[in-house]
Amino acid sequence: MEESHAEHGPHVISNKVLNQTFVLLIILMLLTIIAARAPIDGPKYLPGMVDFFKKWEYAWPVTNLIALGIAVIKAVNVIQYFMGVKYASNLSKVYAVGGFVGFTLLFILFWDYAGRAWEPVRGWEKVPSTALPRDFDNDGGVPYKQYPGNEKAHESKSEH
Repeated sequence: MEESHAEHGPHVISNKVLNQTFVLLIILMLLTIIAARAPIDGPKYLPGMVDFFKKWEYAWPVTNLIALGIAVIKAVNVIQYFMGVKYASNLSKVYAVGGFVGFTLLFILFWDYAGRAWEPVRGWEKVPSTALPRDFDNDGGVPYKQYPGNEKAHESKSEH
């Protein structure tokens, strides 16, 4: 007779696995701190390697990449073991991956939106553009009212 999976309850992760994951996360956190502080504190704690640290003092993008790599490893472990995705159904795994991909895309979209200047586009609004070239009049040669005293500059420009 075939055994039905409906009889089984949810998978229980043993304390040993959870403790091992916790220790791994602590070790990875310490590695992240060491990688981030090595170019700064390295010569102080390892005076024999001052030349090595001098050569790598402007390699902070490398330490950032190391820290991001360690962060990804930590996130995967937390998702797999603490959130129980490792023992979940394939559909749950798809949703977990999709959630983090969606969050990443939303984060990129937010920073793209927040990083843009609030600038009107010529023709959409009746205000002067702040983009180069900085015109003080509209296309018809009429000065904008937002620039007080601009009429004199416009008149002197047309006289020359």
